Amino acid sequence: MSTIWVQEFTGGLDTRRLPETTVGGVLIKARDGHITRGGEFEQRAAFVKTHDLPAGTIGLAFSLTGPVVFGSAAPPALPSGIAYQRLQHPDGLALASVPSTDLYAGKLYAVGVFSDGSRFHFYDGVRVADWFDGRARASVTVGGSGDQTATQATAYADVLGGAAAPDPPVADQPTDTISSITVAGVPIIGGPIQHTGNNVTTATAVAAAINAFSSTPDYTATASGVRVTVRAATPGAAVNGQPISVVTTGNFTVGNGVTFTGGRDGVVSRLEDLSVGTTTIISAPVAYAGSNEATAAAIAQAINTAVTSPDYSASANGATVNILSATADATQNGLPVNSLTSGNLTISPSSTTMQGATSSGQLLIPGDFVRTIGSKVYSTSGPNLHFSGVGAPTKWSTDTTGAGFIDFSAQASGLEQLYAVAEYQQFVAVFAERVTKIQYVDPDPALNKSSQTLRNTGTASPRSVTQFGDNDIFYLDESGVRSLRARDASNAASTSDVGVPIDSLITAKLASLGPGERSRIIGLIEPRDGRFWLIVKDTVFVFSFFAGAKVSAWSTYQPGFDILDAGVFQRRVYVRAANSIYVYGGLGAAPVYDETVAEAWLPYLDASKPTTVKTLEGIDAAVSGRWDVSIGMEPTNLAAEDEIGQVFETTFRRNRIPASGQSTHFNLRFRSRGVGPHKLAAAVIQYAGDAPDAKT
Repeated sequence: MSTIWVQEFTGGLDTRRLPETTVGGVLIKARDGHITRGGEFEQRAAFVKTHDLPAGTIGLAFSLTGPVVFGSAAPPALPSGIAYQRLQHPDGLALASVPSTDLYAGKLYAVGVFSDGSRFHFYDGVRVADWFDGRARASVTVGGSGDQTATQATAYADVLGGAAAPDPPVADQPTDTISSITVAGVPIIGGPIQHTGNNVTTATAVAAAINAFSSTPDYTATASGVRVTVRAATPGAAVNGQPISVVTTGNFTVGNGVTFTGGRDGVVSRLEDLSVGTTTIISAPVAYAGSNEATAAAIAQAINTAVTSPDYSASANGATVNILSATADATQNGLPVNSLTSGNLTISPSSTTMQGATSSGQLLIPGDFVRTIGSKVYSTSGPNLHFSGVGAPTKWSTDTTGAGFIDFSAQASGLEQLYAVAEYQQFVAVFAERVTKIQYVDPDPALNKSSQTLRNTGTASPRSVTQFGDNDIFYLDESGVRSLRARDASNAASTSDVGVPIDSLITAKLASLGPGERSRIIGLIEPRDGRFWLIVKDTVFVFSFFAGAKVSAWSTYQPGFDILDAGVFQRRVYVRAANSIYVYGGLGAAPVYDETVAEAWLPYLDASKPTTVKTLEGIDAAVSGRWDVSIGMEPTNLAAEDEIGQVFETTFRRNRIPASGQSTHFNLRFRSRGVGPHKLAAAVIQYAGDAPDAKT
């Protein structure tokens, strides 16, 4: 007997290779669990609901005393332990989102986005006057029912009576036949059809005759009981109203021969053009995206990706698209905003004007991202990195000591839109979508200087930027999770592909998201074990890194809901889903577990003999908690598996769990059962053969 012994899972989830060529020590599925410091696979803790919020609150942040939610209305009744901060628009508009917050001197600095797309900054709930969104704006709403699928026109005829032809034939006695069927005078059968003596089988013969004959236009037919349904071969409304005529002889009786109905032309709904003044502001027509809300998001994305002069940006709030000029230019006021649609799509109003621009001198247009670094607050705004005065988070104009801005578009192409900034050693890292800038900053702006430009890497998901350890910054690039770290003793920055084992999963997930969902991707450090979480809607990608134990392992959590906001308070991860707040592991001293099914799939292992057929004899496992065990033996069919049984304790000192089957490769699959905790430490596959034991 030979064995394949899998001693640990220090490599975690790895999707870089085919399952049958993936080496041991990793997993091809690691769901709702993570890798421990000892290289074992452990079930995750539960997401425990702790608070139900009233409708109308926005976001989730953390003050020194606990979780905070936001809104623009008067404070609602909130559950104990949850604070409320009111962010008010100068004109009383509703708060739509809070894309970024940070603490400065123990008080929240927040960015509020309102229903018209305008942005304002707030410190401790008070609007920061130096920031003023003086851009011209207009709002339009997407309506309509979207695309319409073309349908075929149909008509019906029922075979109601008749008899089979006598045998032998009787001279001068007419037989019961259909001599012709025409649609608007066009024959659709090739010759007479004799009644069979049975109405049902005759209907089947009529349908077969129509299907066998080619006409212009052409028709098909089906029979159900005595009814023959005739259908235009080409979808569309052109045949509607055309009469179907059935001519019979003898006693052949037909009912319900009527005109064709139900044909419908296909309609493609899309926004063909959207213009401000004489400038088209979308890069290409935008097709209906399945719902008015999704279409609004697609239109906003088309505006944001279009390169125009003058330039415009947009945001979507439900089915409403907010269009904003790129600069606070009063000449934009009064410019007409016109849309052209096709199909069933509507834009309301179809014609409006840009309004609200001011040239009052308040030209600091607020951006979406803020971060406290040193004694200042830093904020991105288009190509500019703004910084407040020293010790003065509400003072941003250049007449304040230490305040100012850097226009990065004048330093390198690709930095025209900044998304995030993070502290990096004695520098700051400034992220655009495809370029990252390393900048030395000093309390005295005159001493600021450029250090390094990293091209072809960056992020458009600002909340993904997360400091990991002393020298790393993790962020979500379009190609996957990347790390910014010092290359050598010179502290020159370079990027590393820390997320390569799960790049295929990340990029597939990104492809399913809209631009609004991408902006809500969140990175954080789970404080109990220091794991990095990348929260992407309903999936958490988890990185367990323990250098001393040589563990560098990814896995995934599926909480069962979409996570909108998340953060850490008092060594616990809080997440918001809809109007509920959950705490990972609960609020108690010991983590809470539930019946979440943790799954660990080993690769298809071959004992270094991939072409040798092996006879399975049994398995052993080192576990705690109860696990269902199955095995896959068909590498080209991941869905195929055979149940082996259950294990609830380590089996090494007991008889092995018997199993049978033959294959070149074996793939063990473990699924936890019942309330946790559960842990999988090692597994052994036993098979007949003369190969030496294999350890992985």
